[in-house]
Amino acid sequence: MMKHKKLLLKLGALQTVLIAIYHFFIPIQFQWRHYLDKGIPTINWALFTNNNYFSFILLVLGLSLMYHLKKNGNNETLKTLTLNLLLFWAFNTVYQVIEPMPLPTRLSWLSWVLVGFSALNSGLFGLALLVSRREHSV
Repeated sequence: MMKHKKLLLKLGALQTVLIAIYHFFIPIQFQWRHYLDKGIPTINWALFTNNNYFSFILLVLGLSLMYHLKKNGNNETLKTLTLNLLLFWAFNTVYQVIEPMPLPTRLSWLSWVLVGFSALNSGLFGLALLVSRREHSV
């Protein structure tokens, strides 16, 4: 596997795993329970459940890519994982542009960081797929 492609995939996988782990702690960091105690229990449960499912799926995708990279895995498996992560991060980027996270004015700069992070990961996975395509056309 080309050195540059592997580096792109390692960086993207690492950032994906780190953001997945971070997302497990977001409800604690932002004290979701404090704001949801008066809500409908089923909706409260669904919010925490969706966050945990999301975090877990992202963690599994990132770790799977890392595992297959380390084992010099099958190109089709790597391509499928890479495409899935590209689609996730591209969707994430577009969604945040259309529907930015509501933040206090003092933290408004953070919305650009979040979109930039998603766009960076989209770029890493997209570039890796382009490099992969070039490898096979040579």
